[in-house]
Amino acid sequence: MDLRLECNRLEKELDIEIKLMTIPREIMEKNRKEPPPFLEVATLTAEPEYENTAEGVTVDITLTSFIPALAEVPSKELAALKERALTSGFDFIDFWAVDFDYHDDRPFHHDWQDYQIRKDRSLKLSSEQRHRYTQPGNYMACVKVIDLFGCDTSISVSVNYE
Repeated sequence: MDLRLECNRLEKELDIEIKLMTIPREIMEKNRKEPPPFLEVATLTAEPEYENTAEGVTVDITLTSFIPALAEVPSKELAALKERALTSGFDFIDFWAVDFDYHDDRPFHHDWQDYQIRKDRSLKLSSEQRHRYTQPGNYMACVKVIDLFGCDTSISVSVNYE
């Protein structure tokens, strides 16, 4: 799930550039004359936002960047959508959700979510859960994004509550 984050760490450590590519399913078609396009994997970053209140510290998650995979885009539209995705990647998010107490051994739990609808295309880039952890410690929040093409991208965000 955090493959892009691990690649970012390796890029800094080894001073290299890593591009993650999705192998298109069309590669297996026998009647293809040319190879299908290999597209980069979606990238998503998010950060915890802490707020001190009278009742204690609350936490929200803010999306900081998103670039969709564009794997499901028709090839005729690909060039135009690539350019738009780099300048306004958040426009490609259809739905996103946060699980504030994520564990690998259990399913994703939607503690907070936001999505676009036809009449209102605006999307909140910060959760409004104001989640409060009962015990100090290190927690893992999971952020899940579904883009307009139906592709799922998830990352985990470390939350340190003291």
